[in-house]
Amino acid sequence: MEKELKRHYMLIVDFLGHILGPDYEIALHELNDDSNEIIAIANGELTGRHLGSPLSNKMLEYVAGNLYETQNYVLNFESVSATGKTMCSNSMFIKGRSGELAGLLCINFDASRYEELARRVPSGTRLIADGNDPVETPVRSGYPTSIAGATASIVSQVVADYPVEVDRLTQEEKMEIMDILNRKGVFLLKGSVSYVAQALHSSEASIYRYLGKLNNK
Repeated sequence: MEKELKRHYMLIVDFLGHILGPDYEIALHELNDDSNEIIAIANGELTGRHLGSPLSNKMLEYVAGNLYETQNYVLNFESVSATGKTMCSNSMFIKGRSGELAGLLCINFDASRYEELARRVPSGTRLIADGNDPVETPVRSGYPTSIAGATASIVSQVVADYPVEVDRLTQEEKMEIMDILNRKGVFLLKGSVSYVAQALHSSEASIYRYLGKLNNK
């Protein structure tokens, strides 16, 4: 992210943190080739995140899926923080001069105290109307507080859900798992190749080879 753009959005984070109040977490992520860490945050106690924390699991999927190429933001998707709070999440893609993804401005509202009201509203009804803005179907996703934690939570869940034990995986099955992990944005996290190699009982060279095949599809 360019220096002036970064300064501008960091000021917005501070401003919104004061204006919106303690029920709103505002986080600015800078996206580079090997990182997507928070570089400014207000009211981070809502999710337990801090400077250096990675993107939420769901936003990793959106970035990996290049959603920013067709949308400028995603609105009102449900998530759950590491502290167990139900959050209403909204994220805006910050793009560079050439349309490349440079960062994300995320605003997460603590909706936990309104859960009783939400249970009385018919499924699929939105509590906040915003015309024809792009909307995601409510989903559950995590807000990991560290890059290592983000990698571990996604990889362990994918491996646990796969119907074949790791020691019995064929190369084709490992490729299937790799494809799932890739779509979930795991390889946007620094150090993920080493972790995945251990989880799949493979070498790092093998993981890079699998990634090369996936990227050449």
